[in-house]
Amino acid sequence: MAVVVPCAAIAQEFVWNADFDFRFDNREYGDPSKMVAPSETIFGANITPEAGLGWGYGHSLMIGATLHADMGSQKFFDSPSFIAYYDFADSRSRLRASLGLFPCSKLRGRFSRATFDDTYWFYNPTIEGAMLRYTSSYWWLEVACDWNGLRSASRREMFTLLVSGEAKKSLSYAGYNLMLHHHAQSDTARGVVDNGLLNVYLGIDLSSLFMLTEFSFQASWLQGYQNDRYHIGKPVMPGGYELTLTMQRNHVGLVDTFYKGQDLMPYWNMPYEDANGAVYGSNLYSGDPFYRVGEKGFYSRTELFWEPKLKDGLSLRFSSVHHYDGLNWGWQQVVTLKVNIGSDMFAPIR
Repeated sequence: MAVVVPCAAIAQEFVWNADFDFRFDNREYGDPSKMVAPSETIFGANITPEAGLGWGYGHSLMIGATLHADMGSQKFFDSPSFIAYYDFADSRSRLRASLGLFPCSKLRGRFSRATFDDTYWFYNPTIEGAMLRYTSSYWWLEVACDWNGLRSASRREMFTLLVSGEAKKSLSYAGYNLMLHHHAQSDTARGVVDNGLLNVYLGIDLSSLFMLTEFSFQASWLQGYQNDRYHIGKPVMPGGYELTLTMQRNHVGLVDTFYKGQDLMPYWNMPYEDANGAVYGSNLYSGDPFYRVGEKGFYSRTELFWEPKLKDGLSLRFSSVHHYDGLNWGWQQVVTLKVNIGSDMFAPIR
C-alpha cells in the first residue's frame, strides 16, 4: 500500500510498493456427501509490484499487476491481474479514496467469513471500481464498488457493493458491513439474482486489562437477502447469529467462532443457466461454504495459531483449524506468509 510522504505542493516523487502473499492451505473434511465444504489443497502465491508518481499532499497514480501461481500447475504464472489507479492518502485529511483497478488490501471493513472466505481475496486480489472512506476520531465509514463482470455472450454482468462502518469508544466497539452481489444475465444465460448479506456486530476488547496481545469478544447478527427473480420470483431472507472469541498472548493465539442459524447460501446448488449447466455455487457466493450449515443448524470453527514476531512488513502464521457442524468434523492446516515493502520504508540513497 503506497503512502505518499507530504512535501511541497508542487513536488513530485517516485513511489513504489511490493506485496507477496504465500498460502499453503490443506483442507481435510472427510466424506463429501456429509460435509457442506469440499476437501482440497490450496497451495500458491501472489506477488504484486506497483509503482507510480506521487505529488502534492497524498496524491498518487499507480500502475502494476498481481501475478498468481498455483504450485504444481506447470505454469510460471497465470494471467496477470493488472492494477492502475488514482490514490489519495494524506494523514492530515479524514478522507481516503482509490479509483480504478486497485488491490483489495485498500478495504478496511471487518467482514465475517460468511461474507468472504479466507481464500476469496487470494484468488480475487483486485477491486475494479472505487473506494471512499471517511475517518473521524471515534468512527469511520467506507463505501466501495467492485465491477467484477462485464456482460458478454457467455459472461454475466456482475458487480458487488460494499458498505462498512465502525465506531469505538473506550473498550467497546460496534459496526456493520453490507455486501450486495448483483448477478445479472448474459446474452445467452437467463435470470437475475441478488445475493446480499448484512452483518451488524457489537464487541468488547479487553486486551489492555489482561495485558494480552489480544482478548476480544464479538457478537454479530447475519441477515441474508437472496432474490432469484427468474427461478423463484420472491426474496428469501435467511439469518443467524455469530459469536467470536479471540485470545492471543505473544505469539500464540486462539480464534473461536460459532454460528447458529439458517443456510446463508440457499441457491448454492441451483442451476446457473449457462451452456455448461453449472450451478451458482462459488460463482454467486464469496463466503465460506460452511455457512450453508448441516442438518443441526450450526457451525463451529476453532483456530489455534502461532505467529512469530518478525521484521516490519513481514508476517508468518501457522494455523490448525477445526470445523464441526454437529455431526461431522474437518481439519484444516494453514501456513501463510505476507510481505509488504514500499518506498516509505527506505531512506533515499544519495
